[in-house]
Amino acid sequence: MNDGAALLLLVVVGVFVLLLAAAVRGGGSGKSGTEWRPGFGADGTPDRPFKPTASGPGIAIDDVNGWLWLATKENGCLLLDRANVREWTHEWRSMPNGERWHNELTFRLADLKTPVVKVAFGRNHKLAEEWQARLTSWLSG
Repeated sequence: MNDGAALLLLVVVGVFVLLLAAAVRGGGSGKSGTEWRPGFGADGTPDRPFKPTASGPGIAIDDVNGWLWLATKENGCLLLDRANVREWTHEWRSMPNGERWHNELTFRLADLKTPVVKVAFGRNHKLAEEWQARLTSWLSG
């Protein structure tokens, strides 16, 4: 094989490896998830509307009316009463380089039809931690 062909092969393999690494890294950043907006998902009831105090990708809290709104791949959009949230955990996968990928908040609900709901935050560990802190304050207060 001449030097030109070897160099071309090396470049092609390098591009392939970079594309493969980008695809595997995936997991999303958590910033592109569905966010609550009026008229999308559940809006509560006329006597108890949903007006988010805090909102982010796949999650929103209405502290005044006691609602939690979640958007998930498996369950679509859910509007939950504070009393229906039994517990939640922040779970992730630790990578060899120390990064924390596949962050998600897992909710255990008082609902026989949908007892577990997960909201994904991708590689955004900090954002998932912030939402865990908000949930702790919201459910304790």
